[in-house]
Formats: sequence, C-alpha cells, structure tokens
Amino acid sequence: MELINKIKKEGKRITEPREIVCNILEKSGHKHFTAEELFKKAKKVNSSIDLTTVYRTLDLLEELNLIEHSHRIHQSGIYFIKHTKHHVHLSCESCGEIVNINQKTQKQIEKLLLNESNFKNINSHFTYSGHCNKCK
Repeated sequence: MELINKIKKEGKRITEPREIVCNILEKSGHKHFTAEELFKKAKKVNSSIDLTTVYRTLDLLEELNLIEHSHRIHQSGIYFIKHTKHHVHLSCESCGEIVNINQKTQKQIEKLLLNESNFKNINSHFTYSGHCNKCK
C-alpha cells in the first residue's frame, strides 16, 4: 500500500474508495488504465463508488506526483504509476494495446525535438498511435 502511505504522509484523507483505486493501480504493475476502466474495476469491489470519486483520486495521485497520465488521439487518457524515468507510449488505434517506447528510442526522439526546437527540456503527456502488428 505504498500509494496510500504516501497519501497519508502528505496529510490527505484516506477513504475506502481511494484505497480501492490505489490497490488496483499497485496490483496492476505498470498496466495503463482509463478512468472508466478503473471505475469498472473499483465498482466490482464496492458498488457505491462513483466515477467522480475515481477522477478525484486520480487527480490527487497526480498532484502528489505518484501517477502520470498520457493523452491518446480520439480516446480517453490513460493513467499509470509514475516511475523514476519518464516514458512515452504507443497505442494501437484498433485493439487499444499500449506499449512503452524503449529508452534509447525515446532519447533519440527527445534529442531531435531539442535540436529542432531549441528547448532545454521536453516533457510529453501524449501517446503516439498507429496499428500494432496484430491489427495492421
């Protein structure tokens, strides 16, 4: 219950719905969820949880820098536990599969963007999209 402990450490209130959402995220490893997917899983644990509570919990976790989100074209954003290194995703437009771009490729993309834009630091909350090998 690392997420819950970090929320407590920040002096934030712990509620059963927050615990449920945090448990789902932690048990999933690095799975990526939309808020709606998290809501459906949480609803199976406690039928009184509502979607607003899930969004508020996600907002709190992101405010505390414990999770991240990425935007997808024409789809809901995805949420996942934050790791020490930022990473970028590829999302299949057909089946919804989400994969991480490896660090070497990500660094090459960032280097190109830095050189072209003359920015000093680039952070991205979007997801590249296309069609995976199964769906092409």
